[in-house]
Amino acid sequence: MKLVTETNFLLINSDTIDEFREAERSYTALANRPKGVIGMRNIFLIVALLAATAVAHPQSEVKPEKSGDMSAEIANHKQAVTILFEECFSQGHIERLPDVIASDYQGSNGQSGPPVFAAIITGIRTYLPDARYTLEDMVAEGDRVAVRWRLEGTQDGPFHGFPATHKHVTTSGMAIFQFKTNRIASSWILNDSLRFMQQIGALPSEIKPPTQPTK
Repeated sequence: MKLVTETNFLLINSDTIDEFREAERSYTALANRPKGVIGMRNIFLIVALLAATAVAHPQSEVKPEKSGDMSAEIANHKQAVTILFEECFSQGHIERLPDVIASDYQGSNGQSGPPVFAAIITGIRTYLPDARYTLEDMVAEGDRVAVRWRLEGTQDGPFHGFPATHKHVTTSGMAIFQFKTNRIASSWILNDSLRFMQQIGALPSEIKPPTQPTK
């Protein structure tokens, strides 16, 4: 049985190959000899072989990602989210969406890729033409970015059958974005829709969100 080959290891110096081959021959001979006392020299050779095997790394092993590379990736993710809110949502530059949204992003309306967000942004800016998003918190780790935002604007257009009120409204929301190849591949979004509907008069102000039970 072949125990050592030159291509199986990265950390074995070529000058020591002959020594390991000698250890291999000694190990094979010892495996085939009757039980008895093993010479000290052969013990040292076997120990050297096992020690080298323990620290050797196969060529196919994936090297761990450097912390610097991970930091750069997280910075890219945060920059993409900033572009999404400040340029796409707040300024209506939907042409930038392919730079930040993955082509296989799946929306709930059956669309995929950047058109999912293009439809959302177009709809928002129909009833809030001056919509302005402010990112109040952003936390990133691994392939995900979590944000909390504030939305302000004037309802100068109809909203789902409710006429324009020309009122200045303020609402908020949160989202978690998951990235793949530096683009948003999926998301989980929560909006304060109740507050918005109350401000435009679509729901009475007496309606309150359910309170969390105290522990």
